[in-house]
Amino acid sequence: MIVVSYADFSADMNKYLSEASTYGLKILPQKKERRKSRKHEKFVQAIDAASGIIPSDIDVDKAKTESILKI
Repeated sequence: MIVVSYADFSADMNKYLSEASTYGLKILPQKKERRKSRKHEKFVQAIDAASGIIPSDIDVDKAKTESILKI
């Protein structure tokens, strides 16, 4: 018996249907997507808002050291 996920089956249905007569076929149900809590949504929005603030070409450790030495 061939056990296949719903996503794999829907991607290549003809392949699995031709093999089903010989081996048998079991399609696993599609997983339900979990709802995100409001707290999680706020966290994701905060991360999205903060991304891109610090340029990727800056050495963060060097910048920290320089700011400490200025004091």
